[in-house]
Amino acid sequence: MKELQMELLRHGETEAGKCFLGRTDAALTAEGWQQMREGLQGLSPADFDLIISSPLQRCQAFAHHWAGPEGFVIDTRLREYDFGDWDGRTAACIHAEAPEQLGDFWQDPWHCPPPGAEPLPAFFARLTDVVDELQTRPAERVLLICHGGVIRALRCILNGLPVSDMLAFPVAHGSLHRLRDARR
Repeated sequence: MKELQMELLRHGETEAGKCFLGRTDAALTAEGWQQMREGLQGLSPADFDLIISSPLQRCQAFAHHWAGPEGFVIDTRLREYDFGDWDGRTAACIHAEAPEQLGDFWQDPWHCPPPGAEPLPAFFARLTDVVDELQTRPAERVLLICHGGVIRALRCILNGLPVSDMLAFPVAHGSLHRLRDARR
């Protein structure tokens, strides 16, 4: 069996701007579309055995356009981390209201999630399930069209890194990341 190659494309800039963007279903800007096209420059859907998208429109709309309506599948487990009460709000706004709570989240997101947010252990578990399932499929080269938090979490999961390393990994809009499963 050949090694699974995962390439992860982060969605581009959205109409929501710079905020905690999890379950909020924001559309891509024209710049966001361009960022994603540039991220996949030189690649085509035929280069992949399987293309999977998050269900959120900032990923799914691009997948539909790039791979065609039959060229990809949606996996709800690839949706972004749910920031709860902070979803759709800026860090500056939250800092003005709850600076200590925001600081605690930045320091220890595993134990100090935003109010009403998805627990990080649940987020990591659903992403681990995706990778474990992909390992059982015959596909060798997979493209995941997803989110910054998903890419950061998968990097930690696949490389056995602590959650504290999550935010230190840059994931620009429209960037493509190649990850291998170092757990095997």
